[in-house]
Amino acid sequence: MLERPDSPCIARCTTAVGDNVCRGCARSFTEISNWCFMEGTEREQVWQRLPLRQPLLDIAERLGTLLDLQNLDGIEWGVVRLEGRAILLRLHKAQLQLRLPDGRALPLAMEQGLDGVEAQLHQYITLAN
Repeated sequence: MLERPDSPCIARCTTAVGDNVCRGCARSFTEISNWCFMEGTEREQVWQRLPLRQPLLDIAERLGTLLDLQNLDGIEWGVVRLEGRAILLRLHKAQLQLRLPDGRALPLAMEQGLDGVEAQLHQYITLAN
């Protein structure tokens, strides 16, 4: 196991203001609440998920919305709301994926950064309406 700090907290907690996922450390409210009661292996699992959540937090912030998390078929997805619609996203093998309502996961191009991702999400919403 890697040598890690006692906690991922970076003293910018936003769960106190109602976020389900902290914009500082990327832990969920539940993970923060239970951190001191977790065993080492549980904590390590949380540490492993944090780098996958950070890009999703950046996207949510860019869209002016909050990030939530949802577990589907044993896979954690980030949930953002755009134009009243829940959009499921995840980072998998350095590729951003969008989950469609029928369960398919489609890749999102990340070459143009957050501008490109935002444009693709808006295009998806337009096509879905």
